[in-house]
Amino acid sequence: MFDLMKTEKISPKSFAELTKEFQKLVNDNETGSILCVVYQKGKLAYCNKFGWKDKKKNIPIEFDDIFRIYSMTKPIVCLAALILYDEGKFDLDDPLEKYLPEYKSLKVLKSYNEETGEVELEEAKERITIKHLFTHTSGLSYGFYPGVPIDKLYGEKFEITSENRIKAVLESFQQLDDLEKFSRSLATLPLAFEPGSHFWYAWGIDILGLLIEKLSGRKLDLFLKESVFDKLGMKDTDFYVPDEKQNRFVKAYTKDNEGNLIEVEGILDEGFYLKPKFLSGGGGLVSTLEDYLRFSLMMLNKGKYNDVRIISKDVINLMISNHLPKGKDYLDMQLYEFEDPEIIKRNKGFGFGLGVIVKIAENMLKSGIGDYGWGGAFDTIFRIDPINEVIFIVLTQYCPVDNNWIAPIETPTVSDLVYDALGIYTNKE
Repeated sequence: MFDLMKTEKISPKSFAELTKEFQKLVNDNETGSILCVVYQKGKLAYCNKFGWKDKKKNIPIEFDDIFRIYSMTKPIVCLAALILYDEGKFDLDDPLEKYLPEYKSLKVLKSYNEETGEVELEEAKERITIKHLFTHTSGLSYGFYPGVPIDKLYGEKFEITSENRIKAVLESFQQLDDLEKFSRSLATLPLAFEPGSHFWYAWGIDILGLLIEKLSGRKLDLFLKESVFDKLGMKDTDFYVPDEKQNRFVKAYTKDNEGNLIEVEGILDEGFYLKPKFLSGGGGLVSTLEDYLRFSLMMLNKGKYNDVRIISKDVINLMISNHLPKGKDYLDMQLYEFEDPEIIKRNKGFGFGLGVIVKIAENMLKSGIGDYGWGGAFDTIFRIDPINEVIFIVLTQYCPVDNNWIAPIETPTVSDLVYDALGIYTNKE
């Protein structure tokens, strides 16, 4: 295995443009720090670091520093749930209510009166299945968008009132009660749509975390440690940063009203110093570049890491296949139709697997068909391309501003620069 701490940096000339892009983002105060690793066919092709762990104190970033990975937690927890699937503990088409009875007799939001707050509900015709949780097609929501009727109800229920709802939802990870209480509360809310009919990013993977607890008889953190982290040597991945590692925890940054880069303070910083009650399978983990590379190498190797098999090859293939309804892709399934041509272009040619987005047709990325991955709210990215045997991971810590997802580092830009540097050219639309 690669020991990134013994790797000062690997930065061949072919990656000069990628290095230039990352250095400019740090120099221009678009973010505080960046780590990046690129793997291809058994070796590290690129490994570099930029900026500061703590800009104010002038402490440079290091390869073993610890980052909030937020939604890059999801593929790990989905993999953990699929370990139980591999053991025959559940079927993907099982109704959720079979294991969590609070999800029986759900209702769908038919209309919402913004002036009076009056809602009209109707009985759900379909039941939430476990597959719906993996694929964000359950009808649940996150509550990110205050202008969306279902999200208004989520905001009221969970006291998420800030205009920057993304930031507020992230803060809730350190404030919510345990998974069982949260699930019972979530199940009292109506669904945004009939399960299986649309894609809408949601708390589903957190409920999958509770399902792991129910089926394994272990708390989510313990199950992840014993079934994934210990086997892969992911020694720094957890739901909090213990005392002895807090000097390695990276400062997060955002922008003030004048566009200046400032530290993120409060619970998004201090909240990670203690183990939370709410073990968020959707976004609660912290990790390092090397730990996530270990996870990614296991995924690329179809469930095996060194001589240790984590899960069967067949189940990994199932995880990274498109599970949206036949004839549908990621764009078709959105609850609200995209209007921005740039957003449409970025989402064209993607399906969705069991916790990861999957490239199913030629599109703007130069990667091979079957390329998959996801990102995190503080601008973290990972992609795995099985055809070309490429992995790239980028970690930074930038908190979205004003309830939008615009971030300094974007997958299409990084992907182009990585594939150009590797000399891999596919048909790109």
